[in-house]
Amino acid sequence: MVWIGGPRRRRRGIYLHDPPPGYHPPRPEIPLKDRQRQARQDWVLMRVATVVLILGAVTFMVIMVVIIATRS
Repeated sequence: MVWIGGPRRRRRGIYLHDPPPGYHPPRPEIPLKDRQRQARQDWVLMRVATVVLILGAVTFMVIMVVIIATRS
């Protein structure tokens, strides 16, 4: 039996005896611990990327200033 759509509070919905072609059952919910770990990893990755981007921009600006200063 496959339940398709409808509000969760009501038990009325469409029930199919056989799933339609290409139907995949919903994935089980990821545990809170794993979601928190993934969020921490994403946060660290974004912070590292931000620092690298800022350092790259500052380095570029310093190089441009040095080039302009030596040409004058």
